[in-house]
Amino acid sequence: MFAPLRAALPRASSFPPAVSLYKTQLRGYIQQRPQQQPSPTAAFYRTFTRPVAKCALLAVLVYQLVYFGWTKLEVEELKQEREAEIIKLEAQIRSLQAAQAAAEAAEARGAASASDSVRSISDGNGDDRKQEAKARGSWWSWR
Repeated sequence: MFAPLRAALPRASSFPPAVSLYKTQLRGYIQQRPQQQPSPTAAFYRTFTRPVAKCALLAVLVYQLVYFGWTKLEVEELKQEREAEIIKLEAQIRSLQAAQAAAEAAEARGAASASDSVRSISDGNGDDRKQEAKARGSWWSWR
């Protein structure tokens, strides 16, 4: 019948060892690399990458600190403006309440003086008004 599949495949020992081939190629690459001169672009980036990155990071940090400080000052200014407006409105409320209390006191004094005048009218002068109301045909004296 058929031969086993294992027998049909070549043996691993018949292939060249891949690891040794890789190591020899790597050794050749490592030995060849130092002999080559680095490109000017690579030399530039190798020289200036770290300082440029440090400067950029420092610039971002300074910007964020200044922005945070400016925002904090603006918030404090807004708070002061609102507190000043609240104080002004409270003073206006107090003055309006005082004016309302004075008006109520004046009205109370006016009502007291009006009741005094009504008493004086009813003592003798009110009879004339009642007679006039009856002459007009009204039961109520104020009509």
